[in-house]
Amino acid sequence: MRKFRTLDEFEEEYFRKYPEEIDDYLTEIFQEYAQDNDSGALLASLRVVARVQAAGKTEI
Repeated sequence: MRKFRTLDEFEEEYFRKYPEEIDDYLTEIFQEYAQDNDSGALLASLRVVARVQAAGKTEI
């Protein structure tokens, strides 16, 4: 059976390859939150960033 990646997995992989994009991503997700107040989407996005940042710290 083929295993499909989730959006979170895809985003984590992307930000591990391009960590310089995280600041722009954070700006964007907070702007979207200010418009739609979707706390679930905000928290999901922050969780992805936190996992990427934590992974970088454990490798040091």
